[in-house]
Amino acid sequence: MVSWAVYPALDPRFPAGLSSTIVQEELRGRLHFQGITITDAIDAGALQAFGTFEHRALLAAEAGMDLILCASRDVSPGEQALEGLERGYMDGTLDRATFQESLQRIIDLRLSLQGALSAVQ
Repeated sequence: MVSWAVYPALDPRFPAGLSSTIVQEELRGRLHFQGITITDAIDAGALQAFGTFEHRALLAAEAGMDLILCASRDVSPGEQALEGLERGYMDGTLDRATFQESLQRIIDLRLSLQGALSAVQ
């Protein structure tokens, strides 16, 4: 899980989960992390300066995050985040190849969890 902490030496503009410098260059590039990335809660008050839930989700996906966590008891932040991701995919804001790679990581994780659950039962 990537937090909303700000690391000015790496990216003075964006918190970690919205920063392609941190997610793509540091985590995936320098550290060679190939697993799933999950944001902290996209509806966190610390992100208010980054706009709507739609915009925050889009920024997170552009940064390279795979799963966007919406932790509110209300479903509307999740629905709004989904709308932002759909719009970003459809209008080309999100790189399709990168989005597909992210989707494949999510599918692979889901399949591995289903296999692990089957083995336990």
